[in-house]
Amino acid sequence: MANYFNTLNLRQQLAQLGKCRFMARDEFADGASYLQGKKVVIVGCGAQGLNQGLNMRDSGLDISYALRKEAIAEKRASWRKATENGFKVGTYEELIPQADLVVNLTPDKQHSDVVRSVQPLMKDGAALGYSHGFNIVEVGEQIRKDITVVMVAPKCPGTEVREEYKRGFGVPSLSRYTRKTTRKAKAWRLPKHGLRRQAATARACWSLPSWRK
Repeated sequence: MANYFNTLNLRQQLAQLGKCRFMARDEFADGASYLQGKKVVIVGCGAQGLNQGLNMRDSGLDISYALRKEAIAEKRASWRKATENGFKVGTYEELIPQADLVVNLTPDKQHSDVVRSVQPLMKDGAALGYSHGFNIVEVGEQIRKDITVVMVAPKCPGTEVREEYKRGFGVPSLSRYTRKTTRKAKAWRLPKHGLRRQAATARACWSLPSWRK
């Protein structure tokens, strides 16, 4: 699949860009309530993975980490970070089938392999989250029709995402999602990037055009 944006003519590209907008604070009035009581599984526990997970847990969400069997067996850095911070850790096969939201926070170069591994394990109607759109836009990864795809991309390192959250604030973020999924998308944005307050996910959150499904 070619880069979707590059397949458009100039008029269509300008129309798509014209749909980008700054999100208002009152759009997040429900906070993270949609995800309360649901299972969120993060794949990968690097700088973004750990800090976003800490933010979501502090927002009252059920967070666990799915790692490759080798990472668990060899007690790699990702396993150590997750376990030392008190998170439940398991293999893809153990955790993904239970997840309502699977958040892929592995490095970009691993996205295709990760998504192809976890997608068959995801239950019907689950959501798949990203913090970078490369795998969808550039690679053209094909996602099952029943899966909601959400991107919330902080414009800063994971450590700053965490520190701003602890201050009760947030960071600038870009957001994109498949059509008719705004409630799921907003529920993830709020705890992920900070703001225990009833406010937007960050200092500034821009909503990009929804992905074509």
